[in-house]
Amino acid sequence: MTNERQDDEILGRALARAIETIDVNQTPFERSRLATAPARRSIFGVWQIATAAAAIVLALAIGSWLMRPTESQPGVAASPTAPVAPSSAATPAPGATASPTATSAPTAVDHDKIYLGRPGLPPVAVSGPQFAGTVVTADQRIGSRITGLRAYRQSTAPPGLTNYLWNNSFQGGVTVAVSSDLARIDLQLGQPFTASDHSTAFAILQQLVYTATEEPGIRRVLFTQNGGLPLSIGDIKVDKPLAREDVLGYSLPAAVGADKAISQDGAPLTSSTWSTTTETDGTVVRFIFETQSTGGNGGSFPAFDISMAEARDDLQQFGKYALLVVVGAKAPPAQWTFSQPTIDDTTPLRATLASNLPGLSMHWLILDDARPWRVYTQPALGRIVVEVGGDPRTTSDRISVTTPKPGDRVPGGAQFAQSVRIAGAARVFEATVSWRVRDSAGKIVASSHFNASLGSSALWGTFDSGFAVPASVHGNITLEVYEVSPKDGSEQGLVQIPLSVP
Repeated sequence: MTNERQDDEILGRALARAIETIDVNQTPFERSRLATAPARRSIFGVWQIATAAAAIVLALAIGSWLMRPTESQPGVAASPTAPVAPSSAATPAPGATASPTATSAPTAVDHDKIYLGRPGLPPVAVSGPQFAGTVVTADQRIGSRITGLRAYRQSTAPPGLTNYLWNNSFQGGVTVAVSSDLARIDLQLGQPFTASDHSTAFAILQQLVYTATEEPGIRRVLFTQNGGLPLSIGDIKVDKPLAREDVLGYSLPAAVGADKAISQDGAPLTSSTWSTTTETDGTVVRFIFETQSTGGNGGSFPAFDISMAEARDDLQQFGKYALLVVVGAKAPPAQWTFSQPTIDDTTPLRATLASNLPGLSMHWLILDDARPWRVYTQPALGRIVVEVGGDPRTTSDRISVTTPKPGDRVPGGAQFAQSVRIAGAARVFEATVSWRVRDSAGKIVASSHFNASLGSSALWGTFDSGFAVPASVHGNITLEVYEVSPKDGSEQGLVQIPLSVP
């Protein structure tokens, strides 16, 4: 017995598909009958009629073929459904040539990550396990990441990164229990973790904490071993929940909260551009906002307000913290919406969201963690610069040295010759930055000072100067940069940078 309604439906679908394949001669709008007086003639030419007749014959043949019974499904086979175009898709203007559709940029952060370590520096994210279909809950994903970290071969690590767990590969299981923003993780260890020194033990702890808290919504983790005993890693005993900020390695916490914002009065915003750059060592993000305000280039500087906060619930899919940069006002409006996120997915910057309103520009920098941050301006260039992070060994609450970097080989020179460049930012009393050089025995062999562009304030000043290394000094040296306290002459904000002289 046949089903006439089904047969008609199949024939109709086949005919529709055949007609859709006809190559129609389209006429631009300006030469179409909608733009000129209509002529009284058929809208089809001879070839179009012949083509349509052929299509109908083809449709009847296709319909007969589709109605044949099959072994798996007697009767009519279902045809695939074409995806429906979004209602918001733009329609090309009349007469315009449609451009090829570009591949869409990623709209989500990849959390299939584990973290590898570096001595003295925060860890760096690399691609980790691809979760199987059975890994569907937060505790399962966390356990999968820890297991993936354990199994990550050092031979596959990018240059400069180390899996300190590779020689400490525990063969037991991983038990995870999630409660609110806390993950409790018990590791079954056949033998304790080993570490040659405190730096190695701390790097292992960093890897574990960062890898476990890669799960969105998880901020703290409590590690135990062998059924709930405190976890021991070398000389470190883990006896409390830890967040990423507890193992960053900086000597100071980041300024978090609206009450710790850095802001400045200024003129209305007329036009602007912005960009972000991430240094390849994964320690610092530099956000540069370039503006031209009322009065032209070099005119009145715009108002701004910059603050860091824990990422809102709707932003936790991207990262843990958000740095809000508002330019054109000293506070964000009560309500705003952001554009499609730009996914960076690097350490420490994961994504950027932007919102532009009349006279106002705002950006969210979504970050892995709450690293110390600072703001300085370059009025002559119309720039606002926000830096997040930096090498913990070169960063304090009032000094940040970007050049030279720890481990650099620097040239020696004659006494008093400024042969080595030193650059960075500072907020110190009367803008006076002090420095000294110690040799391998700890003896001070050179010392002096220079000035930053600003003194002690919420905004940081910048410096780009030089220091001397006596010609007689060779081997390992330490550059120390600090502020001399106006109150008692003590050293404040000291950073110590290990260098070497050939």
